[in-house]
Amino acid sequence: MKRSIFYLIACAVCLCTATSCASIFCGSKAKVTFDSNVKEGVCLTIDGIKYHDVVFPFTTKVKRGFDDTIVRAEAENYKAETIVISKEFNPVSIINLGDVLGWGIDAATGAITKPDNNYYQIEMKKDQD
Repeated sequence: MKRSIFYLIACAVCLCTATSCASIFCGSKAKVTFDSNVKEGVCLTIDGIKYHDVVFPFTTKVKRGFDDTIVRAEAENYKAETIVISKEFNPVSIINLGDVLGWGIDAATGAITKPDNNYYQIEMKKDQD
């Protein structure tokens, strides 16, 4: 009887420590690298946050979550380019298995998704005035 209670408690502890695995292992932001044919002096706007005088390649973190991330690149004498970073399912969140609380935490923090790529090439065209 004591042994079965011990195993039950051990299983409960293991289940509780596995809660929200994607949030713990991956976090709520993902590293993404941008590169471009214009190597310096670019203004990048990522979800409303501006980065001035960007030199490529440029690595930053973007929010995970269900919404797409919008990136706009602007440079003098070039047409502005916009790219959309779509999100896909993060397989790390499967570790939660049947833990509804863990799935909820991962969904709330956005860790249940990840960007579809971790590298994006921004091709900017010369402005023809």
